[in-house]
Amino acid sequence: MVEIETFLKGADGGFVQVEACRTSPPNFDYIEGAIRLSVDGLEIIGTEEWDYVDQLWCYIAEMVTKMQSSGYAETYFPDQPIKLSFRAAASRVLVTAKIGEETKTANASSADFLEAVKAAGMIFFRKMSELVPANSYAEAQQELSV
Repeated sequence: MVEIETFLKGADGGFVQVEACRTSPPNFDYIEGAIRLSVDGLEIIGTEEWDYVDQLWCYIAEMVTKMQSSGYAETYFPDQPIKLSFRAAASRVLVTAKIGEETKTANASSADFLEAVKAAGMIFFRKMSELVPANSYAEAQQELSV
């Protein structure tokens, strides 16, 4: 089972689920937050790996397209030395996060993984379009809708 939640970082330093956010982020250019990605209960990334979450979601959307065409995609977080990769293998996806010296890996059904990533990404981008209408996420939304 693949579970993905997105959080925005509040003024108090705490995290709020993006769906529950009612106020715009303080800085539209640097939207801080986190993505919690778990596969079968194993957290691959979470709130400790917070970063510029809208940029990270754009990178992940691009990764989905690349993985579907070439079988492999990787990216670094926008402002941290964390590498996230997706590798397609038959009907499975190997999800890996390299965080410092630690590597977290899990594998999921390709269909479940893609469905979860696309759904969570679209929820995030729809909410950001409400909270930050000046920012356009049309390209990332297009990549997730393929």
